[in-house]
Amino acid sequence: MRHPVAAEKDIPVEIKKQIAENQQIVERLNRELARKSNEVRIIQQISSEITSTLDLDRILEVILSAMDRILGFQHAMILLKDQSADRLRVVASRGYDHATVGAEIALGHGVIGVTAERKRMMRIGNVGASVSYLMAVRAKLEEAGQQGLADAPAKLPNLPNVQSQLAMPLLVKDRLIGVLAVESPRPNAFDELDEIVLSIVANQAATAIENARMYQMVAQLSRLKRFFSPQLAELIVTGGTEDPLKTHRREVAVVFLDLRGFTAFAELAEPEEVMGVLREYHAQMGRLILEHEGTLERFTGDGMMIFFNDPVPVPNPAERALRMALVMRERVQELGTSWRRRGYDLAVGIGIAQGYATIGAIGFEGRWDYGAIGTVTNLAARLCGEAKGNQILVSLRLAGEVEDLIETEEVGPLVLKGFQKPVPAFSVLGMKSNA
Repeated sequence: MRHPVAAEKDIPVEIKKQIAENQQIVERLNRELARKSNEVRIIQQISSEITSTLDLDRILEVILSAMDRILGFQHAMILLKDQSADRLRVVASRGYDHATVGAEIALGHGVIGVTAERKRMMRIGNVGASVSYLMAVRAKLEEAGQQGLADAPAKLPNLPNVQSQLAMPLLVKDRLIGVLAVESPRPNAFDELDEIVLSIVANQAATAIENARMYQMVAQLSRLKRFFSPQLAELIVTGGTEDPLKTHRREVAVVFLDLRGFTAFAELAEPEEVMGVLREYHAQMGRLILEHEGTLERFTGDGMMIFFNDPVPVPNPAERALRMALVMRERVQELGTSWRRRGYDLAVGIGIAQGYATIGAIGFEGRWDYGAIGTVTNLAARLCGEAKGNQILVSLRLAGEVEDLIETEEVGPLVLKGFQKPVPAFSVLGMKSNA
């Protein structure tokens, strides 16, 4: 038996209301489903873009562009953790009035600093009320004579009328590499769905940024190992010292050395014999350079230039240079005994000077050298040219730096090419007994 369908006018008001509400729910769910489907497509698109390159600047640009162009976050910034300190530095931002790259904040300061310290997402929907609350807490603490909150404000590009903030830590295997943050002038502008989407983007961004940084480190390490010891190159790459290939000025002690009699030897000996002598000589001198933490600027045949106090400052660079030179003289004398048995009459001459030089990468794309330029390098080279076999000549300034350590003999002012006046010089006899 079929039941008659009730006319619309016979349906109770409560049921009509419920039907309307259900319809609204269905429509909202459909919109949410469409939005989520769109978010999945967006996330796939962002992932494809940021994983298509190992250029860090390009990755940062893609992430911020996606924040605005795809997700609708018009104000966003990326901060990366300093590898040698507990602070974050803004490396890229979008949607702010002024250039903000380089601004820093300590871990634990502000929403972004706390996000980094706790390694957890933070979302604030009413920044004004939160700041007022924190200021009230600070005032009460100060009235009670207790230490207030951190006095140093965060020097970040915050919007002047910011009301909502959403900060997401950038983590790689629970290791913090930075923070991705978005802001809005509207209260409660971000919701749970924004958290989910930003979290997924942050995970992808963290991996892409880490890969790019590792690629940069490997490339930089490979480049630096051409100029420095592996240990020093790694120290530079990990942030233990500034990039020395940038032009800079520093006081250094410079050592020049070459072999007396080498030109005549090379003219008469077979090429294989010459290369054999150079290999022995370079191997022994190279070990001593590394042992004394010197920087080999160049070697040309039998000539070498080494300096101390760059790229990493060292205590007593003049003393290090002198002690290395003395050991080098002894080592070449030992090699000379073997060489003389083979008919080679060779000895080393060394010149040392101290002063300021301009230092950095010299060359062109594809062929760079690490060089030092200045009067001090010219003086050391000229003193080396004047030194006899097994003689170490030092400048007046360097002799004064180490006068308590060495026995010297004045060789009188020398007329050196490139110097207008005769230059005082001293021959190093050896170390004093108490040195």
